[in-house]
Amino acid sequence: MDNFNKLLQVNSVLIVCGILFRGICSLVNLNSVNKPVYYSDTEREKTWVASTEESVTVVGVISYFKDTTTNANLSVFLVGKGFGSSDSSKLISTWLLQEHGEMDVFENMVEASTVQASAFVHRYHHDFRYTFKNNGYIYLLFSHTASTRHSRKITFIARLSKNDHHYYSYTELQLNCTINTEQQENTFNKVQAAYLAKPGKVLAQNIVPSNLNDKVLFGVFSADEEDGRSALCMYPLSSINARFEEVIESCYTGEVLEDDKPKTVYSPYNSKNEAICRTKRDKNMVKAYICGAEFLPSPLASKPEYALAVKLIYTGNDMLTAVAVAVENEHTVAFLGTSGADVLKVHLDPNHTDFYNRIPGQRTGGAVNKNLLFDTGLDHLYITTGRKISKVPVQVCGPKNDCRSCLIQQDPYCGWCVREGRCTRKKNCNKGEGENVWLWGPDQACKILEPINFQACIAVDQTPPNGMSTPLWTINR
Repeated sequence: MDNFNKLLQVNSVLIVCGILFRGICSLVNLNSVNKPVYYSDTEREKTWVASTEESVTVVGVISYFKDTTTNANLSVFLVGKGFGSSDSSKLISTWLLQEHGEMDVFENMVEASTVQASAFVHRYHHDFRYTFKNNGYIYLLFSHTASTRHSRKITFIARLSKNDHHYYSYTELQLNCTINTEQQENTFNKVQAAYLAKPGKVLAQNIVPSNLNDKVLFGVFSADEEDGRSALCMYPLSSINARFEEVIESCYTGEVLEDDKPKTVYSPYNSKNEAICRTKRDKNMVKAYICGAEFLPSPLASKPEYALAVKLIYTGNDMLTAVAVAVENEHTVAFLGTSGADVLKVHLDPNHTDFYNRIPGQRTGGAVNKNLLFDTGLDHLYITTGRKISKVPVQVCGPKNDCRSCLIQQDPYCGWCVREGRCTRKKNCNKGEGENVWLWGPDQACKILEPINFQACIAVDQTPPNGMSTPLWTINR
């Protein structure tokens, strides 16, 4: 039986989780994946991390767990996993990445039953797509069905404190990617992939609220209809956190409706919702208890009317399946994988977002997988499909042999290097930071080099300076 990879993560070693033996994981040497660092198939249920089913999605992020008994800082692996027919009912779990006392590698660290699917198997078909950590919190992005009566998926981002050993701080916030935010529509309801990045200055200055240091969650979403519609939306992380605090504070301070039901939230894995927010507490409890507490209501999820809704920034004819974002010369470029195995390059210009290039893929390889990755120098992109990994450069400037053809493509990576007479990246152009040395964009006209007529401009001394016998050059429009 093939061991279908469910999860690959890089720590000091490579973490590999497959479908064999109920989804166990192993540690392998980064320099030679044939050399296992740790592998055991005898620990049974306590090391079943992933899933036996290929269709069940799994995401994971490396974090740390402080043992309150020994004060040791332990390396752990937090996992979000959909529910398979033979899987544990836990939707999120924390696994040890080192031996500690009597505990083995990949042993479950948290026995909390806060976030489980068991009682709601037919209601919650979680499809996990992305996870990341930032500023003391861990975030998981997924979609699931809204109710037993509806098959339509709704997208949520969940947040919990990385120091929360019981998942008391676990809260879900609905994300809407739509054409019209004023009508509270949710046009593109199912997240396919996401990427966290700090945008370039040109885009960041036009995000509301504007914060040049704020990270942004870029996500590609699809519609339920079978027409292949999809879109790219972006959510500033500061806006996500502000909405989290708004709905949590509302519950902690006892804001309820006339029927005593919570105003902004509900309990997603508990059928008893009426009484969870009736106790009035100080609003500072949100910041005082960032890890939550046993006496505070949890888990929580925002009601649809408190979803964070944004207007799409790009849509096209391709079904989008993956996204990665890079910054070049303060411009933001999105690389969008498609169901047809291609990758689209889109310039996220605040005035006019524009698709400008397509990296072709092999149609036999299937759709681009949700994880697009850059190399450490941000010079190449790794594209994965069902059975293939491709490494491609982020730009192909070289074939453009003249200034006009170089600039007309409006690729933030490619400009005309005047001194060298070639189309190239700014960092590869000699003295490219100088004025009119590296040309780019619709506002810059091509410039040509013309010789100076010394007979016309030198009146006293007819000899070129320093005894030069060849004409100097100057730049004219």
